[in-house]
Amino acid sequence: MFMPNKTHTARLTFRLLLPCVLLAAGCSYYTDYSAFISEPRPLVTLTEYKVAPPDVLTISSKRVRELNGHIETIRPDGKLTLPLLGSVFVAGMTVEDISAGLEGMAREFYEDADVSVRVSSYRSKKIYVFGEVGVPGPYVYDGANTVLETLATAQPTRLADPSRIHVLRPNKDGELISRMTVDLNKMVQKGETALDAVLEEGDIVYVPANGFAAVGLALQQLLLPLQPAVQTIKQPVDLDETTNTRTYGN
Repeated sequence: MFMPNKTHTARLTFRLLLPCVLLAAGCSYYTDYSAFISEPRPLVTLTEYKVAPPDVLTISSKRVRELNGHIETIRPDGKLTLPLLGSVFVAGMTVEDISAGLEGMAREFYEDADVSVRVSSYRSKKIYVFGEVGVPGPYVYDGANTVLETLATAQPTRLADPSRIHVLRPNKDGELISRMTVDLNKMVQKGETALDAVLEEGDIVYVPANGFAAVGLALQQLLLPLQPAVQTIKQPVDLDETTNTRTYGN
C-alpha cells in the first residue's frame, strides 16, 4: 500500500488550494468612486481642520508682546497654557475661531489687541497605510494628502499588487461606509490620475499582496507544521523574485 509522506501531502495540498487562493486574491474590486472624487476636483479637503492634542500652534501679534511668537502644544486636556491669558480650551476649534477668542481675551489688557493663530505642526489627525508596503502605519493628516502622494511615501514592495490598491473610508463611529480600488500602475506608467483622490482624516489605504505572494503566505499558515511544505511553497515565490523587499518601481 502506498503511504504518502509529508512532502507528497504538502504538494498535493498546494495543488488543491492554489486555484482557491488565486481566485480569492484577485476578486476584490470596489467602485465607490463618487465618495472620493468630485467635480471640480478639490486641491485640498473640503472639511475644516479642527485642532486637537497634540497639534502645535504658533501665535502672532503685533501689539500683544506676551503672545507674539509663542509656540504651544495642545495639552491632552485640549487646553493651551498661555502667558497673560492662562489656560484656554481650544480642542475642536478652527484656527480662525481660536484667533478671535484669544483676541477677545487679550482686549482686556490691550484695547487694540490683535491675535493670529496657525498650526505649525499637524500631529493629531491620521490616515493609515497597511499591507505590502515598506513604511506601514499612521501618517500625519494635513488636509492635502492624496492617494498617489501617500503611496509614494509608503513605497509598495515587490510583494504588492499595485493594480489593486484599496482606499477605505470609515465614518466617525468606525463603520466602513465607502471604498474604492485604484491602479497604481496606470497612475505611474500612464499618468491616469483621475482616482488620485484627496484623502480625509481616518482613511485607510490597503496594499494587498500579489497572486504568488498571497498563495505563499496563505499556504505557509496552513502548512506551517510540515517543514517540507515550507520549502515547497517558497519555490514559486522565488521564481518571480517576489520575496525581495525592494520597493515598487525600483
